[in-house]
Amino acid sequence: MTTDFVGAEHEFHSKEFALGWAERFVPTPERLRLFELILSQLEETLPADGSIVELGIGPGYLANFLLQRMPKISYCGIDFSLPMLEIAQKRLQKFTSRVKYIQVDLVEDSWEERVSKPSHAIVSTWALHDLGSSENIDTVYRRSYGILANNGILINGDFIKPVGALQKFEGGRFYVAKHLELLGKVGFSNASCLSLFEEEMENPTASQNYACIRADKSR
Repeated sequence: MTTDFVGAEHEFHSKEFALGWAERFVPTPERLRLFELILSQLEETLPADGSIVELGIGPGYLANFLLQRMPKISYCGIDFSLPMLEIAQKRLQKFTSRVKYIQVDLVEDSWEERVSKPSHAIVSTWALHDLGSSENIDTVYRRSYGILANNGILINGDFIKPVGALQKFEGGRFYVAKHLELLGKVGFSNASCLSLFEEEMENPTASQNYACIRADKSR
């Protein structure tokens, strides 16, 4: 059966849906490769006691991975879903003194005013595509640039539309080149795609085709 549309609908304000999603989305070996790549970028860039903001912390899988391996960092997890924040808080309870949680809409709310500044890194995985459009992601990139310290980095591991795909993709899944364009437009430098994961062109599912994109805030 050929896939004509690639996307997914979520009900993250539902506690039952959020719990089920978290159980289905336990990181696979392939997704842990993305986590390892993000970790390597952070370790080579951040001070040992640096601060990280995660956009769309979800059930806390990436946060747990990073907090375990970077024992001096502070962390701010942002999500619009209260059930997801509750799941994350439970998962990360041993790191309570190092983690702050903020419930906001990344597009509609001025979340950057509630984040401790400057932040050394902003990270996100499988989240920003749910904003639904390149215009909304542009808004988030612009706000992210404003709260980053000089020489800070942004790393976005998210679903994209692969070059050459014939299917229609939901609005938040678009070409890597568009992400790089948006990042450059708001002031980031050295925007690049570090890697592509689970590439599938012929019959992609909503959980395949994601990229790890990095951009720097230079002095």
